[in-house]
Amino acid sequence: MAPIVSENHKEKKKKEILESALACFAKKGFQAATMNDIVEHSGKSKGAIYHYFSSKDEIYLELMEESTEHTYEYLKKSILNYKTALEKINFLFDLYFKSEKEVIEDRDRILVHYDFKSYSSRHADLNDKLNQRRQKYFVQFLADIIKVGQNSGEFKDNLIPELMSDLFWTMIDGVISQIVNKDDFPHNDILNEMKVMFINRIKV
Repeated sequence: MAPIVSENHKEKKKKEILESALACFAKKGFQAATMNDIVEHSGKSKGAIYHYFSSKDEIYLELMEESTEHTYEYLKKSILNYKTALEKINFLFDLYFKSEKEVIEDRDRILVHYDFKSYSSRHADLNDKLNQRRQKYFVQFLADIIKVGQNSGEFKDNLIPELMSDLFWTMIDGVISQIVNKDDFPHNDILNEMKVMFINRIKV
């Protein structure tokens, strides 16, 4: 009789594979890395890897979903500490101000993310999943805050909330992408200017 493997054990093994795959992607690049590279990097058997994941695409989507859920839950909880819609938008901007140490620590993860975005742009199904994720967890989240600000009289009532939310996240994406492309990119200064412009655009 085959031994009974607990769910906790399965989750632990799955997490180990995901962490190892992320390190492999950071080292070789998502597009260059292969399932064999992940097997070699993890030190586990090929059968053990394929028991949980059928492809590196599936591995990255799992990593992304886990990260997104964690971030979304954090945002939902943290935003409750702020009363006004303007305070909430200030909080969202401030999340992306980082020290040099934090930038260095985040660089590999950011590189992997943008490598995957480039790769997914040539695969319609993956691109759809990324766009759906962005809309569900980020665009709609901020759009709802902007709507509250309009109802309270804080923000202009002629704004299109979804459009302004898309603008916010597009600006954030742009800053983050430059962090990995230019070592001396003044991201905090750029973010501060963007914050001032965005808030001046939306507030009454």
